[in-house]
Amino acid sequence: MSIDVEKWIKKVSSQLDLKKIDEARSRIAATWNFKQVETPPLIINCPPPDPWPSFKYYETFHDVDKMLLSQLASVYSHALLQDDGMPCVRANYGVGIIPNGFGSEVIVQYDSDQMPWVKEPVLKKDPPDLGELKDPSSRQSLMTRVIETEEYFVKMLDGTGVRVYLCDTQGPLDVAYLLRGPKLLSDFYRHPDFAKELLERVAEVYVDFSVEQKKIVGEPLGQGFHGTPNVWMDKGGVRLCEDVAVMMNPAQYRKFCIPVNEFSLRPFNGGMGHFCCSEASDGRQVLEPVLSSGAFKAFFFGSPTKFYSLRETVELFQSRRVCLVWTDGPQEGEKPESWVKRVSNSLEDKTGIIFSISVESFNTAREILDEWKRVFR
Repeated sequence: MSIDVEKWIKKVSSQLDLKKIDEARSRIAATWNFKQVETPPLIINCPPPDPWPSFKYYETFHDVDKMLLSQLASVYSHALLQDDGMPCVRANYGVGIIPNGFGSEVIVQYDSDQMPWVKEPVLKKDPPDLGELKDPSSRQSLMTRVIETEEYFVKMLDGTGVRVYLCDTQGPLDVAYLLRGPKLLSDFYRHPDFAKELLERVAEVYVDFSVEQKKIVGEPLGQGFHGTPNVWMDKGGVRLCEDVAVMMNPAQYRKFCIPVNEFSLRPFNGGMGHFCCSEASDGRQVLEPVLSSGAFKAFFFGSPTKFYSLRETVELFQSRRVCLVWTDGPQEGEKPESWVKRVSNSLEDKTGIIFSISVESFNTAREILDEWKRVFR
């Protein structure tokens, strides 16, 4: 069954107020650069209020129109809400794109709504051997598919105001972990030269692939859009994920990760960092190296509320001049007005903090946004 994707693109573009989007982008940029704003930027991700075509992830992985259409649902919601969300989509092939370039097999489960994953590490030998890796420059991989998809999206969205942002490039540490698996953590002690060379090799590909994509989507190296968490990165043009970092001690993180992060982010005037928090580790032990490195201009946690105080975290990030993107909205059972009040009471200085949250319904998003405007204006 064919999809009239152009019909849905027109439905989205007809609702986009480009002037208001520019105002939101300016507000995000000011906050990113620690200028005072009357109202902290608020981005609310939610499903659209109108019926919208729905596909399982498996379908979108194999059909670029379905991939585009599934992401436009969120753009449509932002257009109707007129919050501070940036209208953008990406070649959404998951975390295994760069690992696939190095030879990893990516598994997409049939008829599944789950994101793909790397089947197994390709660096299996002990002692480890980088000769087991393929050359990503050959481009017989998802990396080529990303480029082709981005070119298609740029063409289809030309003149609409919807931008294409970089695919999920992860970061040197996370990609290296997908290539080597848990053995990487012991390699930092048993085979430090190998670990260092692996990270450096991945970092080179991260930079080259990001630069190539920047040219296709038409944005400067030092700035850019990112749909996760749906912001304009006004200083620092890429996102760098380090979920594996929460398993490291700070000394090893400083020794192995900070140098490759600085290398990876230098061409882009820095970047936006990320790691997820969990019961296993909240990552607090590596937060100081992250904030002091100078490479990260902004940072966002995954699920921070259980582990970090909003007030204390905002004050810490403001003191270090690193923009904080807070991704947790109302907790279970918490009403919109209670959450907005809690946020307001946590902010003494309204700069350097952006809120990008997700809720289950458009009506809830509208309630939160209305209360936000009432409290902060």
